[in-house]
Amino acid sequence: MRLSFSHLLLITCIVATVSCKTNFIPRSSHSQNIPVAEEVQGVDSQIIYMYKPFKDSLEKDMKRVISISEKEMIKGRPESLLTNFLADLLLAEAKTEATKIADGVHPVISYFNYGGIRTSLPKGEITVGEIFELMPFENELVFIQLTGTQVQEFLNHLADKNGESVGGVRYVISNGKAVDIQIAGNEIVSNKTYWLATNDYVAEGGDGLEVFTHRLKIVKPGLKIRDVILHNLEKSYKEGKTLTAKEDGRVKYE
Repeated sequence: MRLSFSHLLLITCIVATVSCKTNFIPRSSHSQNIPVAEEVQGVDSQIIYMYKPFKDSLEKDMKRVISISEKEMIKGRPESLLTNFLADLLLAEAKTEATKIADGVHPVISYFNYGGIRTSLPKGEITVGEIFELMPFENELVFIQLTGTQVQEFLNHLADKNGESVGGVRYVISNGKAVDIQIAGNEIVSNKTYWLATNDYVAEGGDGLEVFTHRLKIVKPGLKIRDVILHNLEKSYKEGKTLTAKEDGRVKYE
């Protein structure tokens, strides 16, 4: 690794020029790359002694197997093995977490924003590191309460993007709109309220979901989405279960 200090030198000159009472006119300037690579400059052995145990422990945990998948899961639209798997996992874990909250939270819909799913899951062994690659962001689980009308607007937004990762809901994409919507097996009702589990990024309007900012309520249990996934996979693995998923027509074109 090599770092350039050209910009730092330039900023220092400007600050010095502005802040001093005496005005100086620079006649020349010089910049150079300062090598900080380990092989060039060496590394303080004391620093290595301090961080190596943590580094080794982290690397070991990243390689730890926490699940086995029956097939490779790749994201796709309007639905896919991976998007369905993640949405169903999130909804199941959200329902369990909601029982610990004394606030009448009953999630019936889950949503993963498509761009937040960064890679696929392989067939066979799945490690902790692969879940970090799948979900590299520090997004947290949140519950938001919406009206049926707002859910319709939300699903229209997804339909316009040819579908994304949803659980607990089924709909048909027709001319860029969501039709024939069913939530938990029942037809959507405009003036009814629904709890949705998702991440804090989209809950605050990320990915164009401004409708989420007009929610009725929001509840934050303080859990990272990635930790929710890890917990679910580890639990299933200890129970001897393998991962599986299927495309079930929850999102389809007319």
